[in-house]
Amino acid sequence: MKKSLIFLFALVSIATRAQNFEIPPLKQPYYDILEWKGIGALALSHDLTLTQKQVDLTMVSGEGKSTWQQVYNPMAKETYFISEDGGKYAYFLENLELKDNKVFIHQLSAAGNIKVMNLNFLPILKRIGSFSPSDLYLTDIITTEKALLWMFKHRDKEKLTTIAVSLTHHNFNMYAFIVSENVISSSKIEDQISWYVAGEKGENILFAARLHAGKEAGWKVKEYNPKGVMVAERVLEQRKTNFIAHARVGFGRRGSALLKRSEPNEKGTLVFANGNYFVGGIEMNGTTANLITYKMDNQENGKEWIKVCESTCTNYNVKKDLEVGCFRMDEGIGWYVNSAKSEGHFHSFTSDTGIASGSIDQATSNPSRLLTAEFPSKFVVELDTKWLVFDTKQFPTKGSLNFEYKQK
Repeated sequence: MKKSLIFLFALVSIATRAQNFEIPPLKQPYYDILEWKGIGALALSHDLTLTQKQVDLTMVSGEGKSTWQQVYNPMAKETYFISEDGGKYAYFLENLELKDNKVFIHQLSAAGNIKVMNLNFLPILKRIGSFSPSDLYLTDIITTEKALLWMFKHRDKEKLTTIAVSLTHHNFNMYAFIVSENVISSSKIEDQISWYVAGEKGENILFAARLHAGKEAGWKVKEYNPKGVMVAERVLEQRKTNFIAHARVGFGRRGSALLKRSEPNEKGTLVFANGNYFVGGIEMNGTTANLITYKMDNQENGKEWIKVCESTCTNYNVKKDLEVGCFRMDEGIGWYVNSAKSEGHFHSFTSDTGIASGSIDQATSNPSRLLTAEFPSKFVVELDTKWLVFDTKQFPTKGSLNFEYKQK
């Protein structure tokens, strides 16, 4: 009897550690899968000839079946998926760059609802100045807690203007605001910086820019609410960091990664995550390149950085250009490092040793791949107590999709 109980326990243990299940076929073949970090996996199906452009979306998460199914009807052959970790909304954009002053978007909620909008940027930009959308240079598109955000640069003979346009998720109100105006011919430190989204503080958006020289070398930070009203501004000094210069690039499902936008000569990329300021980049220890993340220990004076995580960059080549990008995650910070080859790194909020997960696409649609070295070459989604594992070699298929749960 005792042996029977032990055998039964072993079977139950195996069943709870691994579980296979299928998602049934649809009318059109499955052709791709995307991770919406913090929500689940989106399986996509459509007519592979694109005679019909309708796309079926199937959300898969933790129930051993599809959570919901939805359909959207793009006009373009290709759409662009924009999302962040745990956001309540994600977007399929039919164009990244403005076309005739407009962007056509499909908003997807975590519950599976879709809303469609054709956004005209011209009226909203006229409220802040004589800016023609055709003269704007798009640098990024990011989803935040309250809004979908575009960032642009506008250059004339005298100044470089950084402009943000936010679209609130719940009511599609648009707000345009000027983040910074910098004099092109100036030699002042504050006029030699490039702004980007560093994170979110509550519902507010934090913009940051690197200060490259002088006694205040570090990062300038401006905090705006979703309607474009600035609520705070500060400078964080760079003390105790010794980064080599890198080009700051986008990473994950955001516009800067999809567009391959970059900003050169950044000595450290600033991130606000988990209620704290972090900065990351490459430092050399002899001939070894290490990706290092520092955390601001004293939030009030903005001067004390402590090393909190580190991982070795095996593909760094001093003769090659260096690119670094980051992706804010609930568990920590995902880093993209590209020199001789691209590498994915994960620096946890709770560990001082980072995970180097190997080669990764800059515009990755599978950020959970950063979190584990297990299941190599597989698509993997982290759930609360298990991994959702999928083999992308199944695509394209008119049949079912096979998934597996693996216990952590």
